[in-house]
Amino acid sequence: MTAELRNTYFTSMTVDKEFVPWHPPAVPDEVDLPDPVYFGEVLAAMDGSMDTAGLTFYMTQDLERLPSYGSDVVVLLMGDEFTRVPSYFGDVLAIFKNYPVRPALTTSVLREPSWMNFWWLVAYGRTWAHHLPGARRYRRHRRDGGRAAPIWRLPVGAANQVELPVKPLEERGTDLFFAGSILHRPGAVSKARERLGPKTIAREAMLAQAETLAAKHRELSVEMVITREFVDSIVADRHSYSEKLMDSRIALVPRGTAPDTYRFWQALRCGCITVVDTVPRDRNFYDGAPVVRLSRWEQLEETVMPLLSDPARMRELHERSLDWWRTRGSPQAVGSFMAERLDGLRV
Repeated sequence: MTAELRNTYFTSMTVDKEFVPWHPPAVPDEVDLPDPVYFGEVLAAMDGSMDTAGLTFYMTQDLERLPSYGSDVVVLLMGDEFTRVPSYFGDVLAIFKNYPVRPALTTSVLREPSWMNFWWLVAYGRTWAHHLPGARRYRRHRRDGGRAAPIWRLPVGAANQVELPVKPLEERGTDLFFAGSILHRPGAVSKARERLGPKTIAREAMLAQAETLAAKHRELSVEMVITREFVDSIVADRHSYSEKLMDSRIALVPRGTAPDTYRFWQALRCGCITVVDTVPRDRNFYDGAPVVRLSRWEQLEETVMPLLSDPARMRELHERSLDWWRTRGSPQAVGSFMAERLDGLRV
């Protein structure tokens, strides 16, 4: 039996992009992207734990228009990698985003010089160009005495997974695992922006190092599943992907087109030792996460081999990863975060 909700929910994350009534955690028909699966659970957890009632929630990618406005409207803004400020910031109660609220450079070209980090710096500059116009309007609006909705960061979430029992680390059959795309859009192969994008550079470097490691250390079980593009990864068999990830000791998590990736949270959820090349900055969800960070993928062998020969360290990271998911990234944790923020506005 579906629990009764105390607030009203709509989503436009459907094929036709029209807002439809939504009863979280149920997934609406014709969903275009997987975000309502994870965030449906988040909103259901939030609804059950908050004191405030009678709000209207819109889950959308639209930065310009909503079906209604007012002090009872809360927005979940999805997929904005450019950290833009939506135009309706003065007409709603609050805004939550599953991507950064403002640009953040998560690597240093001076301390960690590399071709990849140079292009990450270029992408950072492009993000600022998108962010500044809205940020200036936001500050001007507040300076002139207008009320501007608070904009809070949420994790990007864990898409395309099924709930599985946590498999003991010592029973897992794969040492190193990655599944995903190298190129974001294969039709853009000849375009400089695609070929020189941080995602492509990082993932090509990761793949090359993983293949070298597998050839050099044949005792290791290394599985690299490369999809044609981002969309193919999203629509892949989620049961198979979840089972493979749960059977892996170490998950490779290279950056995507933005610092956040679904894979970050998927790996922590499964208790994998998570090897990354960047970590988003946010004190509520990312700072201090129990991951192993590389400055460049050429460090893969020197990082992974000592880890695999240190069961105690592996066990520690495994347990801390599961705990980080439970306390920071799970729908219950994120739902509680949202409830606390919204209840605070009503005090």
